[in-house]
Amino acid sequence: MRPTENIKRQIKNIKIKTNPEVDEAVLNDLFGRLDGTEGVRENTWRVIVHHKMTKFAIAAVIIVAALLGLNHFGGSIDGASVAWAEVVQRIENVDFVHFYDIETKKDGFTAIREGWYAHGKARSRRYREDQWFDDGETWSIIDERNNVTAIGESILAKHENIFEAMTYGILSFNINQVRNKTPISVGSDFLIYEFDPSGEKADWIEKITVTVGRNSLMPIQIKTYFKHEKWYINRLLVFDYEAQEKPEEFFELPTEIKPPHGVGRVVLGGEEIEIKLHNVPGIKKAIVRLHTKFEGPAEGLLKSYRQRYERVGEPMYFMEIAFVTDENYRSNTSKDCPLWLEQGAKAALGIEKTWPDNKYRYILYTPVLRATDKENVFNLELSCWLKTKQLDL
Repeated sequence: MRPTENIKRQIKNIKIKTNPEVDEAVLNDLFGRLDGTEGVRENTWRVIVHHKMTKFAIAAVIIVAALLGLNHFGGSIDGASVAWAEVVQRIENVDFVHFYDIETKKDGFTAIREGWYAHGKARSRRYREDQWFDDGETWSIIDERNNVTAIGESILAKHENIFEAMTYGILSFNINQVRNKTPISVGSDFLIYEFDPSGEKADWIEKITVTVGRNSLMPIQIKTYFKHEKWYINRLLVFDYEAQEKPEEFFELPTEIKPPHGVGRVVLGGEEIEIKLHNVPGIKKAIVRLHTKFEGPAEGLLKSYRQRYERVGEPMYFMEIAFVTDENYRSNTSKDCPLWLEQGAKAALGIEKTWPDNKYRYILYTPVLRATDKENVFNLELSCWLKTKQLDL
């Protein structure tokens, strides 16, 4: 059967009740999208509403609209023609989403994070490791003992929506150059858009793809293909919209700090001391020395320290630290570990070939410097974790 005959047959068999207000809305939308003139719209409507074949005419208009890929609610049946701007319009109104952030290497997973966004705030965590919080004003990281180890300007505040915030430095969602981009692949229930990297990490990236639902136009996953010579090969963001929304208090920083693994008293400019560690599998002690107090301008610091120094203020201290394993292997020494009073500073040292047995190890640690009643004498609280090549799940 020819397409025209098939359409006629379906129009004759269609059962539809007319509603003048709805019918007029559909027609106005159709003519508006087809750039029809006002005169044409008025004349056509007058013919339809007064004609004996009103039912047939309304049904015909609806079917023609469908064949042209039109949808009164703003979508498009023809997925290949959905411009990226339509996706951006949908995601700008998202007020809750649950997500997973997965990084992979050739030999397996390197990181799996779980996160939530609601109430204009975000929280993400990795099992038995750090968490980050963003309340729309400040971005903070805490370690497993709930020590704040980093503070910075809110990432959410810099971007239009949570999806763009998750891909900052990699992809900008709403720039004019990509607004008219259409899918490179159209499936029965999804569309795939491909982008060239546009952020500060562009030199590290091959491409980015975004998979969205064909009807919802909401992102399902965002995949970043990193160049093979870099640290990891792919990053995959997966979004879930049916999880239960978290209450606002879920996004607040915890107030209870868990006890450290070890505590020692250090003197500024004094000799190195040993701090015995408890309940840290694989590590038995740390060797530390507090050697410098810094109160100068931020320009005198390494770039990686400046932002926090400008936010937290002076004074800033530096210490040397090394660790001794259960096998009595001593790690290499970190000579300039930064410290601020009453605040943590997450750091790491040690990889393969730095240990006598050439096994892969690295140590994550959080030192917290606390003042005493004596000048230049401090209590150093230390929490640390020994990690291996195998991901802890």
